[in-house]
Amino acid sequence: MDKCILICCLLQLSRNAAAVFGAVELENSSTARIDVLPSHLPSPLTLTPSTPSITHFVNDSFIIFCKTVHKDVDTKWRDPRGQPRENTKGRVHIEKKTGQLALVFEHISLEDKGNWTCEMDSPAAREPRKSFELLVNQKISFDKTEQVQSVREGRDALVNCFVHGQPVPEVSWLHNGEYINTANSSKHKRLSDGLFIKNVSQSDAGEYTCRAMRITPTFSDSDQITILLRIQHKPQWFYNETLPVQYAYVGGSVNLSCDAMGEPPPSFTWLHNGKGIVGFNHRIFMADYGATLQLNIRNASQFGDYKCKVANPLGMLERIIKLRPGAKPIGPTRFQLKRLYPDAFELDLRTPRMTNVSDEMQIYGYRVAYISESDFKYSAGNWSYAKQRDFSFHRGHRFIIPHLEGNTTYLMRAASRNLAGLSDWSSVKIFATAAAASPWHPYRWCIHVLIGLALFWH
Repeated sequence: MDKCILICCLLQLSRNAAAVFGAVELENSSTARIDVLPSHLPSPLTLTPSTPSITHFVNDSFIIFCKTVHKDVDTKWRDPRGQPRENTKGRVHIEKKTGQLALVFEHISLEDKGNWTCEMDSPAAREPRKSFELLVNQKISFDKTEQVQSVREGRDALVNCFVHGQPVPEVSWLHNGEYINTANSSKHKRLSDGLFIKNVSQSDAGEYTCRAMRITPTFSDSDQITILLRIQHKPQWFYNETLPVQYAYVGGSVNLSCDAMGEPPPSFTWLHNGKGIVGFNHRIFMADYGATLQLNIRNASQFGDYKCKVANPLGMLERIIKLRPGAKPIGPTRFQLKRLYPDAFELDLRTPRMTNVSDEMQIYGYRVAYISESDFKYSAGNWSYAKQRDFSFHRGHRFIIPHLEGNTTYLMRAASRNLAGLSDWSSVKIFATAAAASPWHPYRWCIHVLIGLALFWH
């Protein structure tokens, strides 16, 4: 009897143990199923925009949102160095909204490039972080590049061009619009900060175009800057045609010209018989590369030697013009209209040969001043507004004033020319251009003839 009771107790214990072990196994299998099920669920974090990499230029503004499905779980942004961003103000800051955390770039800089990560504070969640790569490009610029540069003749030059950009652009060069092949040139060499030119001469002066270009898988752009290169050199005469001897007469005027070029632009100084020019009977007209001395001859003391001195820091030039007394030309004795055109006049001008003067003082041409009647009235009779045309005998004896307005009245006057200057002006003549003929006139005549024939036959 006792054995039966013992056996029954053992059977009951075995059933209880099996029940316990079954429960433990069921709990373990249930836990395993809990670990597997979330793998089929979507990630708890979402980025908007959701592209894995985003490209922007320096100074662009940009905002990206990190959204979580767990309303009660905190999120944060980490920069490319792994540092959390918690500031709510500044160039790069965060803005919290319901269910999402915004990362705001007010002005993107190069230091912002890299991987930015949004992460949840719950490490138990699957994929507790989401990242995107910020690619930052810098627009092409030419900071601190001077657009006018100078170098001394005979020296090596560096035309500076400071190109900035990210990615770094490729640079090419043009001279006065022509491409410079720096790869196969012994004179030109492309450097990181400009164009090297060996032993520069005047032919190297001009406009240099620094052109930057880049092509990437995501974008392409280009920009350029034009640099004026001036070659510094001592003064040089423009031409050697200036007459060493010029003539004038008392009561007349004369222009003495001194034209020279240099870099830096030279200064011009006039001297009369070795002394500075004083008084009110002269004017000096300055230009970039020249100076004209205009003299109103009031007495014989103004004749003599006039010296023009041209100088810059690299050198100096001098030229002497001998001003001698000459004969005043006599004015035209005949001044009339020879032929009329719709837009031009052909004039008849005559002057007798001068007596008691040398052959070089004889008349060699004329100057004609002309102005329309309306412009003359508008300028209150001021002849300084009139146009002028010079004629020389060696160019032929036809004196034509072209490019006039049709059917217009003009006021004209003429003066003779010789080496000493101009004669007195002639009396004013008034001529009018012809009215333009109608292009249909010949056809009207033909029509009238046809109509007459038709009436005759009828």
